[in-house]
Amino acid sequence: MLGPSELDNFTDQLRGVIPRCFEYLFFLINREVERSGQSKSFLCKCSFIEIYNEQIYDLLDTASASLFLRENIKKGLFVEGAVEKFVNSAAEAYQVLSTGWRNRRVASTSMNRESSRSHAVFTMMLESKESINEVVNIRMSQLNLVDLAGSERQKDTNTEGSRLKEASSINRSLMCLGQVIMALVDVSNGKNRHICYRESKLTFLLRDSLGGNAKTYIIANVHPGSKCFGETLSTLQFAQRAKLIKNKAVINEDTQGNVRQLQAEVKKLKELLAQAVTSPGGDYGRDVAPGGPGLPIDIQPEGSYKAKFMAAARHWKKCEDERRMLLNKVAQLEEAWTQKDKFIHSSRMIVKFREDHIYRLEKKLRAEPGLVSDKESQVVIDQLKDEIKILRDQVEHHPKMTRYAAENFALREENRQLRSLPSVVNAEEAAAQVTADLEDHFQRAMETERRPEGASSTPVAVDNASAAAIEKLKAQLLQKQTDLTGALQAYEEYKEVTKKQMSQLQSEKRYLDKSNRHLENILEATNAYKKKEVSELNRIHVETIKILTTPTKAYNLRTRLVPFSSPEHLNGSDHGTDDLWSEPPPSDMAEMAVTEELCQVQEQASHFQTQFNEEELKNSKLQQQIAKLEEQITVMSQESDHKDELLSTERANRNTDQLNRQETANELQQSLQSEQQAAEVLRTEIRDLRLVLQSSDKELAAVRSELREGHSEQQRETTQLSSSLISTQLQLDKIQLEWEQLLEQHRTLQDSFDQLQAEAKFDADQAQQQLQDKQQEIDQLKAQLTKLNSSLQMEQEHTSILISQLTENKESTLKERIETMEQNTLLRKQVSDLTVQNQQQASKIVDLEQNSNSANETIKGLEQKTEQDKDVVVDLINQTRDLRSELSQKDQTIVHLCEDINDITAKYNDACFEREDLQGQNFKIQAEICDLKENVERRVASNKIEVEVLQEEVVYATEEVERLTKVLDEQNSLLQEQTAQKDIMIQNLQQKLQKQQEAVERTIRNGHFKPLVDLTGTPKSLPRTPCTPGSFSRDLSHVLESQERELENRRSSMMTMEVLLAELNAERAAKNDEIQRLKMQLTEKEMVRIQIQALLDQFYNKENQLIHNGNNKSDELNDAFNKTMLKELQEERADKSNIMQQLSETQKRLQAQESLLGQSQTCVQELTNELKNRCLELRDVGQRTQEDEKCVQENELLRKQNVKLSEENGKLVGHKNHKQRIEYLVNLKKDNTKLQEENEKLKTEMKLMRDNSGCLPLEMT
Repeated sequence: MLGPSELDNFTDQLRGVIPRCFEYLFFLINREVERSGQSKSFLCKCSFIEIYNEQIYDLLDTASASLFLRENIKKGLFVEGAVEKFVNSAAEAYQVLSTGWRNRRVASTSMNRESSRSHAVFTMMLESKESINEVVNIRMSQLNLVDLAGSERQKDTNTEGSRLKEASSINRSLMCLGQVIMALVDVSNGKNRHICYRESKLTFLLRDSLGGNAKTYIIANVHPGSKCFGETLSTLQFAQRAKLIKNKAVINEDTQGNVRQLQAEVKKLKELLAQAVTSPGGDYGRDVAPGGPGLPIDIQPEGSYKAKFMAAARHWKKCEDERRMLLNKVAQLEEAWTQKDKFIHSSRMIVKFREDHIYRLEKKLRAEPGLVSDKESQVVIDQLKDEIKILRDQVEHHPKMTRYAAENFALREENRQLRSLPSVVNAEEAAAQVTADLEDHFQRAMETERRPEGASSTPVAVDNASAAAIEKLKAQLLQKQTDLTGALQAYEEYKEVTKKQMSQLQSEKRYLDKSNRHLENILEATNAYKKKEVSELNRIHVETIKILTTPTKAYNLRTRLVPFSSPEHLNGSDHGTDDLWSEPPPSDMAEMAVTEELCQVQEQASHFQTQFNEEELKNSKLQQQIAKLEEQITVMSQESDHKDELLSTERANRNTDQLNRQETANELQQSLQSEQQAAEVLRTEIRDLRLVLQSSDKELAAVRSELREGHSEQQRETTQLSSSLISTQLQLDKIQLEWEQLLEQHRTLQDSFDQLQAEAKFDADQAQQQLQDKQQEIDQLKAQLTKLNSSLQMEQEHTSILISQLTENKESTLKERIETMEQNTLLRKQVSDLTVQNQQQASKIVDLEQNSNSANETIKGLEQKTEQDKDVVVDLINQTRDLRSELSQKDQTIVHLCEDINDITAKYNDACFEREDLQGQNFKIQAEICDLKENVERRVASNKIEVEVLQEEVVYATEEVERLTKVLDEQNSLLQEQTAQKDIMIQNLQQKLQKQQEAVERTIRNGHFKPLVDLTGTPKSLPRTPCTPGSFSRDLSHVLESQERELENRRSSMMTMEVLLAELNAERAAKNDEIQRLKMQLTEKEMVRIQIQALLDQFYNKENQLIHNGNNKSDELNDAFNKTMLKELQEERADKSNIMQQLSETQKRLQAQESLLGQSQTCVQELTNELKNRCLELRDVGQRTQEDEKCVQENELLRKQNVKLSEENGKLVGHKNHKQRIEYLVNLKKDNTKLQEENEKLKTEMKLMRDNSGCLPLEMT
């Protein structure tokens, strides 16, 4: 991606994608700045971030801690505290990237020596400001260059410790990215999926790049080996999925500026819109529709009227069918909506009761787990029965049900009233009459079309009729095509609407399914509870039967109660109990007991039977409701299953996470032990190295003293070298100045060369275009001449045939004369069109002659100027440009005129079809008005009923709140009384205790201490303190808490009621506004309908008048028409002969112009040759400058090599891998050993030098 690192990336031919990207981006920026001048400015910011172990670090600031991702409405996603550097060129951007690249976390594995252990994201923010007339247009864009760390397998990489943790975080983030891409692909295919951006910081940071307002490109790296087949296939599948994502990128643009100027621009645009709207409207007054009131009978053909009438009837039938279909769909949707509303309300009520009951039971189980007495269970059963009764009453007397019944009744009454209105009855009668008239006309027209034409018609009349029929069919085809396009657009819109509705209905269906499942679970629980109750009742019944069958047991039980209740038992005397047990029961007593118990059992059985019958009736009612709720319960059951599955999966995931964490903890412990051992080894090595360094320091101290003398000599040499360097630097500065001057000259020469080349290209293109245009014009004129000649001949033949037909068919019927009149009118129109075309062509020819004359004059002037002076070529170019612009303007005017003619004809056809469309629209509007009236009245009635229901619910809620407050006051009073009683008891006990303590102290003082003998007696003689039961306070706390919760629920319901009332009031106001608006529209549409009816009456009256007058004037019109036709044909012959002469003259002039253009081309070729020679000279100059640039580049390369060497040294020192540190220490040891050997050699040399110096003085002596 970056390219080779040995040389500068911006000069090397093998540079990577990133430097080329920066070059292209800044090239575009500079080009835009040059084009716009000072009106456009750019600002570029760069930041570089890495994601290491799901933590964000800034690579441009190594001292910073981990950063945080933030989200803002204005900014979007951004990294808080990241360093942003401003950049003005591609080189600066690449320098920022390279500085951050050096700070990335890199480590060695068994697969890669320098494996990236983090994801890197380089972001470049571009902001452009364009100011035009104090209006500022701001655009924002962002470029993200992401380097993803590759996924790893522990089996292949053999990572341990921190490397394994890094690999797990990399794999996790890549897995999240794959899940996000899968979800985005499903969303682009139209599915509803949750996109989990927040599961990883990488996906959350790149949210806009993946599925937002961005275009994404992915470069996937693949290994060619067969062993890595699985990895290559997975990467290719990943890239394929990413390719299927569909994003719609939009320009981030914001306009700011002066308000007045923006308002002025808006006014201009409004004026242009008004002109565009009014310009086609002016032509409608000139043309009259074929069904208009002022059209004569000879212009309006009966066949076209019939065809249009047929098309209108068919279109009306289609519209009615579509309207019926839409009404049926609307009714179905309304029914579905009502059912949904009912179901939601019932499910909410059931869920509330269920949650309250579950909460109570959970509280009791928490307070007393496993200790629920029979009495409490009976109390709970009674409460549940009461709740069931309340629920049944609510279901039977539910306000929603009453509201729906009232709504249905009100709607039926409204329908009856609307149908009985006189306006509706009159409208229905009028519609029925109109439909009957239309059907009669339709049948007549079909019969006339089916009738065969008479044998008296001549072949010429048949041809004319076929031509008229073809024209009618063409018109029908156009109309049907327009109808088809409209229908297709409507169908696409309807498709989109149905898709939205289907998605909404599916979501509602899911919700309803869930609620059904939930309710099914509730019903199952209630059924199980009822079964338990029935089983308990059966058991009790069996026990009672057993007791009835054994009267002695009953007697004994009855007699056992006597001693427990006697006062003798309380005093402890039990001597009479044995006698009672030993006495045999009398027969009379046994019989009486049996009869009494039988009567009681029979009464209980009758009572239970009545209850059973009542419960059966209630069950029959409930079963009907249960059948409705079963579907809801299935949904709730599915939801619970789904939640259980999710819980099971979450538990499994948690267990796996715990196991993984334990494994990681064990691995970390092992890694700690290994690192501790390595640290000990390093400590020993450091000690050894310190000893070695101390010895080497001592030796170096001796060597330094000897080397100081050498340094003094070296300093002298350096001074000499520095002086020489200064002189060389001065020379280099001079060379640089000369080089800069040469560069400036080169730029100026290159600019002039570009200008000359562009001018030459422009001249050549202009000449070629002029030649091609003139040749095309000549061809067009020739084709037009041939067409005109052929049309003239055809018209002459046609007129001769018509004259012969007129002489032969004088005795034909009135119908044939009327048809000939219509044909004559068509011919007149054609002749008038041809004359208009001839006049236009004549005007075009005159314009071409003028243009050719002006071109000849300009060409002569250009030849004279080229002979006199070559510098005047620029002026000629400007003149030719002006001429070309004038020609283009004239051509545009001709095109505009042709377009205007076509527009006029299209408007005429549109005006013909508008009347028919208006009739269909009127019927549609009337139907829509009726529907709107019904809908408005329904909504008003439903709103009234809803308000009444809400008021009733508010009253009910207030009553319940008052009741609960009363209950709370009573309970508070009871509690206060109990507390007062307890306080009195406590005071009495305290007094007794004080008395006893005083008595004890007295006995101790007197010395008379006697043990209490009464303690060995019965416990009944001892004084008993009143003990409050432990469960009483708990029950009170539970009751108070439950009542507080009920109060909170009531308050929340009151708040929701108030919110609903406010919303209903707002909706009522909005609906009143809509009703007023609809009334205004109704009045306007009724006025339009009245106007249309008046116009139709005028049209029918004038048609009748024209039919009466046409029969009398038909003979006179035929004679006059024949004379006028002959005169017009003679005049057309004379005009066409004149046009032929003019065309021959224009051909001669064009030939002369072509010869002049050939001469001008030779002049242009000579100029191009001169420009080529100058270009060759400029190339020689460029080669010389390139040689100078190479010398400068070599100097720069040497400097950069020094910088890179320093960077590599920094990398070796700052490497974070443990193994690489050991290697570095080993290398240091080797270097130290080499230095020691060199020191020893130096020592030996110094000793030899000393010995030699010692021998010299001896010799001197």
